[in-house]
Amino acid sequence: MSFSHLASLLTPDAGYVLAFSGGLDSTVLLHQLVSQQLRVRALHVHHGLSPNADSWATHCMGVCQQWHVSCEVLKVQVDGQAKGIEAAAREARYQALFQQLHPGEHLLTAQHLDDQCETLLLALKRGSGPAGLAAMPEQRQVGAHLHLRPLLDVSRQQLEAYAAEHQLRWIEDESNADSRYDRNFCVSKFCHCYRRGGHISVLPVPAARHSVASKSSCWTNYWLNNWRNLLMSEAPYLSFRC
Repeated sequence: MSFSHLASLLTPDAGYVLAFSGGLDSTVLLHQLVSQQLRVRALHVHHGLSPNADSWATHCMGVCQQWHVSCEVLKVQVDGQAKGIEAAAREARYQALFQQLHPGEHLLTAQHLDDQCETLLLALKRGSGPAGLAAMPEQRQVGAHLHLRPLLDVSRQQLEAYAAEHQLRWIEDESNADSRYDRNFCVSKFCHCYRRGGHISVLPVPAARHSVASKSSCWTNYWLNNWRNLLMSEAPYLSFRC
């Protein structure tokens, strides 16, 4: 697959910092950044939540050493009592990442199209309005820095094909299979339905992240009705939890 769109989003004269988890998406993105000879360094956030966390950090350091990329491991404390583990880990992660940025550097994270669809589903589950349905933006300003998500138009299937072609190695976070977390529950119980049935192709998620919040109520209702009809027809049991 082609990553030609990165050239319009990322410029050679800028400095980039990749949030490198060692997973499929950030591994593919790092490989592309190195291939395009962009100025990049990596930060791996060690949440301390998994018994495999130390080995993940070691893996990330090894990949970066092989590709001649500077990498630093950031250890954070996660307290999920007030907001839940998912939200607390995300907050701690972004706080640590932005604190490490140097003047003129921009943060890159590797969320992809499947993540975007899951974010939209969760927004619907939580009763979000048009702003929530805009999901993740490709870029946002955080203080003096940009936060860029260059892979939002790329599916996981495409990333897997790229990784196989280039013989890349990545880690799998076992928590992604834990249905106690909201995102994983909805993915395991519902997202396979729209992938199997082709629904992902009829809902223009990439375009939506730029403009849904500013669309008319008619367009918002179109989105809500499509997703709600799908929930009713293919996963009615979600109403008890989602």
